[in-house]
Amino acid sequence: MLKIEYENGGEQESIDYKSAADFMANQRLEVPDLEDYYKIKRVTLDGTPITLSDKTIIGLYKHFDSEGK
Repeated sequence: MLKIEYENGGEQESIDYKSAADFMANQRLEVPDLEDYYKIKRVTLDGTPITLSDKTIIGLYKHFDSEGK
């Protein structure tokens, strides 16, 4: 499971996806769940934290895209 904790207009929110592939597919939609510029506070995949150099939703997308997810 992919769990993303992020900031939306100063509010802390979180969202879960079954997998990184589900997150990637959703971000490709015309109207995705998350805006590219949202700042990520914490993200885990199957309970393991993911370290990002670009701590935004687009940064997470690029992270998984480079891994071929």
